[in-house]
Amino acid sequence: MTNPYGPGPHDPPSNSGGFPQPPQSSYGGGLQYPGYQPGRQYPSNQNFYIGYGGVQPPNNGLAIASMVLSLVSVLTMCFWGLGSLLALLGVIFGHVARGQIRRDGTSGDGMAMAGLVIGYCLLGLALLGVTLLVIGLSLPFMVGGAATTM
Repeated sequence: MTNPYGPGPHDPPSNSGGFPQPPQSSYGGGLQYPGYQPGRQYPSNQNFYIGYGGVQPPNNGLAIASMVLSLVSVLTMCFWGLGSLLALLGVIFGHVARGQIRRDGTSGDGMAMAGLVIGYCLLGLALLGVTLLVIGLSLPFMVGGAATTM
């Protein structure tokens, strides 16, 4: 589309392709921008193609379940039975998922390993808590009757 009023002071010259011309030197010859070569066409990125890596194998469902159950067991650890049960299920699903991943070649080994690590850590904490609870409750009986009735 042409301007009906003619070229303005901010319009580029028609032969520049929309880019300003390099400044001219007073010593003769033209002062050029670094790396500028007149008349050379540089390749555009329009035809640049990033190769597609192919279809990735699907995630193993038990690996996802292992990680989710172990993470939920972190939140429910204050409920003794529920948190420990979810952690135990996360560990079981994690072991089964790792076996399936090795056999089938599906992805999700990292999620299965995360479910195993979190589940085992929480089961260890639950075992430690139960041990301390049993010791704490049996301590008055071990002292030798110091906490008996008056």
